[in-house]
Amino acid sequence: MRSARAIHPEPHRRAFIVSTVVYILVMLFFFALLISFGYKWYSSKSTRPSTSPPPEVVEQQADTKIDDEALKNALNTYAKAKASGTDFSNGPCLGAVAPDWVLDIAHNPRQTVDDKEENQCAEFRNGQVKHYIELDPDGKLIRAE
Repeated sequence: MRSARAIHPEPHRRAFIVSTVVYILVMLFFFALLISFGYKWYSSKSTRPSTSPPPEVVEQQADTKIDDEALKNALNTYAKAKASGTDFSNGPCLGAVAPDWVLDIAHNPRQTVDDKEENQCAEFRNGQVKHYIELDPDGKLIRAE
């Protein structure tokens, strides 16, 4: 004959099983809650960092758009000057790259050598051209105005 113990598990064991099931259900609930709020928080536009430039940069870009041809020519002029061994440490002017555009090499951040007249484009200083492109000595765009 079976004992009463085999039919009915011990009260402690039954309580352990019930508490474990309740614990798992509670954890699943909180996990689902975390996922749902986490997804909404992540996809919210107000919490993601902005990839657009600050308003003052957008305003500057609207005022002077970089001429595609001038930028392409500036990068080609830079590549030719670099290939020929030009020393960019003084921030030289590399001259006209398109109508009304000159290419100037400068440091980022700016150094005192960049402000010397002999290292700035005379065409721009004299008002012969209205726009310039500044590249750093590594050929990266600093600004164009």
